[in-house]
Amino acid sequence: MPADTRESLQSIISSIQKKYGDDIIVKGSDVKEEMPRITTGVLAFDLMLGGGWPMNQWSEIIGEESSGKTAMAYKTIAANQALDPNFCALWIAAEDYVPEYAKAIGVDLDRLWVVESNIMEQVYDLIIRTLDNRAVDLIVIDSLPSLVPGDEFEKNMDEFTMGLGARLTGKFFRKSSKAQKRSLVHEDRGCTGLVINQWRDKIGVMWGDPRTTPGGKAKNFHYFCRVEVKRDEWIKDKDETVGQSIKGRTIKNKTYRPQQVAVVDFYFAGAKGFDLGQFDTIKDMINIAASCDIITRAGAYYSYDGQRWQGKDAMILGFREDIGMQEKLRTEVLTHFNVPVV
Repeated sequence: MPADTRESLQSIISSIQKKYGDDIIVKGSDVKEEMPRITTGVLAFDLMLGGGWPMNQWSEIIGEESSGKTAMAYKTIAANQALDPNFCALWIAAEDYVPEYAKAIGVDLDRLWVVESNIMEQVYDLIIRTLDNRAVDLIVIDSLPSLVPGDEFEKNMDEFTMGLGARLTGKFFRKSSKAQKRSLVHEDRGCTGLVINQWRDKIGVMWGDPRTTPGGKAKNFHYFCRVEVKRDEWIKDKDETVGQSIKGRTIKNKTYRPQQVAVVDFYFAGAKGFDLGQFDTIKDMINIAASCDIITRAGAYYSYDGQRWQGKDAMILGFREDIGMQEKLRTEVLTHFNVPVV
């Protein structure tokens, strides 16, 4: 590049930085290479996403009723609260908020702020102000279909407001992207956004996927990740149903392979050594480690880090009793798959 051109470009950059701030234009080589992420609390789901939920972005959890959407969101909060004593979350309870359920999964309710409103304009305005002020680390909307435009409350049951919610939602994501933006080069308190959504059937569709999600199409372009969760199978203790396997699949992921799959066991009743609200994260981690030979097997014996167990159940019990070994194995698995350790 000629010297006079470089001087002209530098002059333009300097004037823009003076007006809008130093971080408005930076060299590509100065940008942080790794996208910051927060853990989902489940190793298989972290691997599926490429390291966890992307920070400073919005992601969507979609599923049918009772598929594990809310449980996964609570698990994300609980896991990050355990890692960071200052981690704080905002929960938009457009649906009913059940504190006993959140507490059972491990959420510290003293670091969870709950907004009980389903008026769309109120919720969106509050979220944008919260993002602007860097007040929390995670925002969860539960759920998008339960948010209602204010005008709809003022109309009779036979009056309709076609498309108003979709227009407001599209405007919210456009405005929130600016409020959620953080420095590309400097450390800054980030905020992750999770939106819980539900499947709806398209009318008159005979070919292709007949499903869609409420909120219009514009929102899908703003999501960094879209994850579908569903019940894979029931977990039974004798004749009693005590849990379910939650299966996740990435529909969209901007920085990692889409169409990745993960499965984890979730218990909604006390059984098999688990309490209400617990995820079997140890079994999940051991299965992954064994599949890539981090844990080795010879006949009925399993070995890891100089220790040896006869039978898989004995090994799982050993890991449950040793938190340090759990963390070491988790780090090795993430490193094996070239996924950043959260």
